[in-house]
Amino acid sequence: MKTDPRVDAYIAKAPLFAQPLLAEVRKRIHKACPDATETIKWNVPFYELGGKLVASMAAFKKHTKFGVWHGMQPQMVDVTTLAELPSAADHAQQLKAAAEHARSFSKTAPAPKKATAKKATAKKATAKK
Repeated sequence: MKTDPRVDAYIAKAPLFAQPLLAEVRKRIHKACPDATETIKWNVPFYELGGKLVASMAAFKKHTKFGVWHGMQPQMVDVTTLAELPSAADHAQQLKAAAEHARSFSKTAPAPKKATAKKATAKKATAKK
């Protein structure tokens, strides 16, 4: 997975207690979902597959929040120490399931229809009347 420098900057600006947490979760996501895309959405790091959310992480003043997304239903966990993270094996299993869900959703979603030139012309003619 290619890293996004904005996520590097996010981790560097996070509170000191949160930096190792964010780095660990990032490492786990990269390992479990190597084909995911790393990005920033709503000012926090997100991971996507085929445009579908798979995981997220955020740092606050006194805690961090990590999410594994199954569609629009995230499973979130708040932690303040590495010991509070789910086990690496459990987390990997959740991430892989979320990635598979995202992949299957993008395969079954119908492709958007392209407007034909005739339809576009007809709409313009109707609008002018």
